[in-house]
Amino acid sequence: MAAGKNGGPIMNLPVTLPALPVMNQPLQAPGSCPMTHNLVHSLWRKTQAPPDLILLSALSTYSLLLQGRIDVERPGVGVGPVSLFGLTIAESGERKSTVARLLEKPVVEFQASQNEEYAEKMATYEAETEVFQDAVNVLRKKISGRLKKDLNVDDLKCQLVELRKRKPKKPRKFQMIFEDVTTEAIAIELNHGCGSAALVSDEGATILNGRIVQDLPRLNKLWSAEPFNVNRKSSESFTVADARLTVSVMAQPSAVDKFMKKRGDESRGIGFLARFLVCSPSSSQGTRLLRGALEGDCDGYQSYLQRANEILRTTKGNVESSRTDKKILRFTEEAKTYWEWLYNKIEKNLQINGRFQYARDHGSKLAENITRIAALLSCIEYGEDQKISVAVLKDAEMMGFFFSDVFLRCFESTPEYVKDLAALRDYLQGIRDDGRRFVRKNKIRQSGPARMRNKPALDYNLDELARLGEVSILVTNSGMVVVDLYPFSPPDYFQWDNFCLENRVQVRSDKDLL
Repeated sequence: MAAGKNGGPIMNLPVTLPALPVMNQPLQAPGSCPMTHNLVHSLWRKTQAPPDLILLSALSTYSLLLQGRIDVERPGVGVGPVSLFGLTIAESGERKSTVARLLEKPVVEFQASQNEEYAEKMATYEAETEVFQDAVNVLRKKISGRLKKDLNVDDLKCQLVELRKRKPKKPRKFQMIFEDVTTEAIAIELNHGCGSAALVSDEGATILNGRIVQDLPRLNKLWSAEPFNVNRKSSESFTVADARLTVSVMAQPSAVDKFMKKRGDESRGIGFLARFLVCSPSSSQGTRLLRGALEGDCDGYQSYLQRANEILRTTKGNVESSRTDKKILRFTEEAKTYWEWLYNKIEKNLQINGRFQYARDHGSKLAENITRIAALLSCIEYGEDQKISVAVLKDAEMMGFFFSDVFLRCFESTPEYVKDLAALRDYLQGIRDDGRRFVRKNKIRQSGPARMRNKPALDYNLDELARLGEVSILVTNSGMVVVDLYPFSPPDYFQWDNFCLENRVQVRSDKDLL
């Protein structure tokens, strides 16, 4: 450690900070998050579903539980939400539904009990509203009678004002999980309910190919907790502000393919898909053998249930007291330094030849998602009053990059001009491998990659390879265009003479072309 400007210690970055995680590594156990580690292990023992599927489901449930209670401060950026969007792509039979039901169990049970309470509160509210309206009507009749007689109504007006101040308040509905809804419907629930909700589906077609995705920009705003207006013709318009939304979609590959064909370009173009943590686990079917129960197998799951119920009870109290303020989680000084390095490293990898050069939409959201994961892990493991440690941040980084690698494998979009260049480069390398140095341009167009049948595309890519020094372009006296695959090698008159003979090239000084 070295001394900073004010004499305090600073991190020795070249020694302390490694490179970004190596791509496509197996999922590692989180060293600083024992509750999460034990939860994943318990559910794996219980269901034998893929661990990465369980982890993403757990993170999504953490998001649902905590998004209405905490925010996170991103160093140098500001305070923001912790809500996550998660997408698990897995075939039928991978026990997606089983895992989802186990993790959502405390929320579903709590919501059921709240629905019963809400029904009772609504019955009371409706009765009080009827009494209130009758009282208003009585006062209005008295006021009308006096006005007809041209009498003073100030005292009655004061009574009416006081009465309206005591107008019964409609109870807030504590519904947290939704599936087949429109964005307007979810906006209404967020505005009149507890301000926190989740779109959850273990059969993701209901979301990916349902009504909700007809308004992707509004879902983007909800991910960012940005306010938006809902304009309605038949009833009062309103503004949704400071709302939180978790999205957890478990879908079969066919449902994802259908979504991508229908809305893939839009979802990538506006950054909707880029906001998702993506999991596409290897199938565990065929390996899920009965192993017998072990002592303590469910300890991790039971600890999770206890923690989830604690959070839900506190959240209910906040909703009933109309508290909307959220606890802001912050990083330790060491974690701040690490986060800034990580943010800058990811940003540099958006450049050409960087890790995210063909998925900049995704890369630009990765540091944000890692921050949200870190806040959720820290809060679940250590409570709202502890700062996020560098160890927790590194666990969040490991998880974020694991799901990032899956995103790149599933959705990375290579530009067409890059595919064209790669196809031409591979074709020309095949000619080199055959021991030949020269090839006619028309030959490439006739028998080369299908992408090179287009003359402007072939011209552009040959010029690009020539600019890079990989080929040179020769023109015979007859106008034939020839590609030299070894532009910096000494002249090979034997190959050139054979090439001219084979292609009936008529030149007076052919060797001058080499």
